[in-house]
Amino acid sequence: MAESLSPFLFQSRPHDADTLFRRFLRHFDWILFIDVLLLCSIGMTMVYSACSRFGNPQAYMARQFLAFSLGMGVLFILATVNYQIFGQYPKILMAVSLSLLALVLLAGKTSHGAKSWLVFGPLAFQPSEACKIFAILVLSIWCDRNAREMHHLKSLLVPFLIVLAHVGLILRQPDFGSTLVYFPILLGILFAGGTNYLYLFIIIFFGMIAGSVLATNVGLSLVPDFLQDHPFWSFIYRGTKLGKEFLILQVVVSFGVLSAWWVNKELRFKIPGIYFFGILLVALAAWSSSSLFLKSLKDYQKKRLNVFFSPRMDPMGAGYHVIQSEVALGSGKIFGKGLFSGTQGRLGFLPEQHTDFIFSVLGEEMGFLVSGFVILLYLILLWRCIAIAGDARDRFGSMVAVGIGCMFAFYSFINLAMVMGFAPVTGLPLPFFSYGGSSMVSSLTAVGFLLSIHVRRYTH
Repeated sequence: MAESLSPFLFQSRPHDADTLFRRFLRHFDWILFIDVLLLCSIGMTMVYSACSRFGNPQAYMARQFLAFSLGMGVLFILATVNYQIFGQYPKILMAVSLSLLALVLLAGKTSHGAKSWLVFGPLAFQPSEACKIFAILVLSIWCDRNAREMHHLKSLLVPFLIVLAHVGLILRQPDFGSTLVYFPILLGILFAGGTNYLYLFIIIFFGMIAGSVLATNVGLSLVPDFLQDHPFWSFIYRGTKLGKEFLILQVVVSFGVLSAWWVNKELRFKIPGIYFFGILLVALAAWSSSSLFLKSLKDYQKKRLNVFFSPRMDPMGAGYHVIQSEVALGSGKIFGKGLFSGTQGRLGFLPEQHTDFIFSVLGEEMGFLVSGFVILLYLILLWRCIAIAGDARDRFGSMVAVGIGCMFAFYSFINLAMVMGFAPVTGLPLPFFSYGGSSMVSSLTAVGFLLSIHVRRYTH
């Protein structure tokens, strides 16, 4: 406990304070800290370059540096505070998180079709960025306190409700992209918390079926002539949209599976294939969820999914972002065109070049070598997350580190895949790199928790 209060001991006991400070520096994760500093430095340089075409890159750079400075302040505060303190107040953390998301629905500012921002004079704040950290803490606290029950199916109910509460409020904004990160976070924390592997497999299987239904719908929608000539695939296509006949079939099958499960449980029959029917029920639930999700998509979101399969079907519309991003990355070749010398970005061909597609600017101006180095920095970041989770002094710290690692891994992978044309355009930022104060502060806050967990790994 003394180490967690080290900042307060410096004045009262100089000798002890000096000892604690030396131990703090010795146990500090310098690899993680330097790695993040390099990412932020390169990122701010690229933001300055990407914003040159706007006529006043200094203003963007100043706002990004302000967010960086604020985030570093939070990072150092959290690094010196015992992370276990946050484990004592899960209800407060949950209440604050949901209150922020509710407040933005009531008094938020609408930008790009989503009410996602709270504005305080010249400053704007995106609550969904901070709420990811709150969700990680609350999930980790609950799983830690219920570690002995995590092998039971009912133990998954509360974590799912925590995630669904956040996702539901964010979808009301609506900001679909920000909700995606909660599911890998949930899976990672449940895995670290000792959840039965069968349940994790069911969750992953659910996601795979839902994703397959989504991909099937989008793929078949691009070939209407094929559907006219093949009645079976036409039936499947209507099924992905919950067509009337398919809905009736699904209800009948689901009722039959549930009835067989109930009979098996009540009469204690030993039916070898009962688990097969359970998997079938999960698949049907995933199919229905994906179909309902498709119905909730707006037209521009459907176009983004379509152009993911065929970007050149709408080269001047929904596919424009991906095509220009690929051109920018390819034109950089090995060594790039030179810093501040990119043409796709500076001439305005690359949309959202300072936010979603900042990596494309890097690839064009600095080439494959520097781009590869940045990817290596992200791999080092994930390695440190895994190492910190493994060395944590308790289960709570380990799960927090895993949750943060899943968050960084998901954002990095999806953004990099998006700019290369391997994933649909989702609007997710690249951590420490994309322009945006809320993303920068929340990312550095997450690193602050990682450093706090690492510094106290030997404390008992």
